[in-house]
Amino acid sequence: MKVIKHVKKDSISLVSHIDTMRVLQRTLVRGNINVKFSEGYNPHPITYTSHPLPLGVLSTCEYFVLANDDMTTDEVLERFNDSVPAGMKADYCADVEKNPNLCAKVNLCEYFAPTTSAIKYKSELEEYANLDTYEITFEFKGNMKTQDIAPLIDAVRVTEDGMYFTISTGNPNLRPDRLTTDMMTKYPLEIGSNEIKRVNQFIKNDDGIMTVDEYISSIAR
Repeated sequence: MKVIKHVKKDSISLVSHIDTMRVLQRTLVRGNINVKFSEGYNPHPITYTSHPLPLGVLSTCEYFVLANDDMTTDEVLERFNDSVPAGMKADYCADVEKNPNLCAKVNLCEYFAPTTSAIKYKSELEEYANLDTYEITFEFKGNMKTQDIAPLIDAVRVTEDGMYFTISTGNPNLRPDRLTTDMMTKYPLEIGSNEIKRVNQFIKNDDGIMTVDEYISSIAR
């Protein structure tokens, strides 16, 4: 199995998760990257991704896993980058024994929202990670929904350039734009949903916390 870490930026961030999967599948075909197929009546390429991004959110840490055992990591990386759109170029390719199952393991993601005004409210914003309850209301499938998101906020860190926040992903999860949208009702932060960037994915369990990069490195062959 190969794990490719790639970005998702520029106009590609406006492509849905389903269409992003199609882009990745076509990249494999264009790059002549061999992928094993599943068995059964409807064989399909054996590939996996990390958790989907909300539409418009950027990322420097997306992961694409494919069943390939007959090419080196350098060959896969070169062919991938020669064939993928510019907004999805890869940083590295690692060889692992089996599917790392990132969608099941990753439960926290860190995002960055650029805003120079956040520093004025540093203490208030960073306190969000310590709240016992924090309810927000948003539209979901045509209806208004209220959710207590306090348990889903792991950390908030404000710098001169903007705000970093680490929130739950998977099940349960918190969309980063829902958090920033609610924050902007209280503070003049002026953060666009197409400016938010995912910068880290984490695996947190009873043994501690590690980045996906660290986890991939620990299981790489």
